[in-house]
Amino acid sequence: MQTDKKTIQAPPWVVRLMTPMIARIVARQMIKKYPGLGADDIIARMRAESGQGSEAERRMLEAVALRLPANPAAEAQRDAATTWRSPSSLVLIAANLLPLYGVLVFDWPVFPVMLLFWLENVVIGVLNALRMLLADPTDLALWGAKLFMVPFFCFHYGMFTAIHGSFVVSLFGGKEYGRMDQGLVPVEGALRAVTDFGVAPALAVLAGSHVFSLLWNYLIGGEFRRVSLSEQMGQPYKRVIVLHLTIIFGGGIAMALGSPVWALLALIALKIGFDLNAHIKEHAKLAV
Repeated sequence: MQTDKKTIQAPPWVVRLMTPMIARIVARQMIKKYPGLGADDIIARMRAESGQGSEAERRMLEAVALRLPANPAAEAQRDAATTWRSPSSLVLIAANLLPLYGVLVFDWPVFPVMLLFWLENVVIGVLNALRMLLADPTDLALWGAKLFMVPFFCFHYGMFTAIHGSFVVSLFGGKEYGRMDQGLVPVEGALRAVTDFGVAPALAVLAGSHVFSLLWNYLIGGEFRRVSLSEQMGQPYKRVIVLHLTIIFGGGIAMALGSPVWALLALIALKIGFDLNAHIKEHAKLAV
């Protein structure tokens, strides 16, 4: 007795909707299965295993190819780009040297230095929300997750940053700035300090370095096609928690010593070291 087997095919619109998400998963599996191979070699092996295939399979292979490293040479180039000599790393180092100018030329005490580092966190949070929105934009199914995760990140990271900023202003700004804010977010005290100490130019340059990294690594480098939305959401916390616990501890010591120049220079050097290390690790992880 023979039975007819019927193949149930999903509607074309469902296939198109799910293709980017499945392609991203398949690409990660192929990278693990064929380490060191580029997109052309991996796709050739996938074609050999699947045969001619249908139009839907051809589109899937094209979508997978977009999420694979172009070739071993390009992969090696990206790996080399995740050193301190990469363009984004050099821009980050240069931008972080501006607080030195404030300390040496404008005699900044510890407060404007700490305020600048906190405001940089605000910039990083805004750009991370943008990174989450730009993650694999052709994956329509992923936008459903973004509708929940992006607002959640903005609220959670915003509360975390507000508490941190209130601590910075009240502890390092003293009564002059700390008493200006009655709420959770230190808006008035921070804005007054930015004006009094001329922090805005240094903040603009630091923000520019992070925008450059967004363009150079995330968009031009193709990280937005390979990133996991959940991993991207948690990325700023790793930097903020480790770096600023150290920085706040160092800032407390510098303030206790009367904000001597050598202590502030050591504080800035410490921040650059942690910042650069976090930057390199982040982009090395997303290189493939």
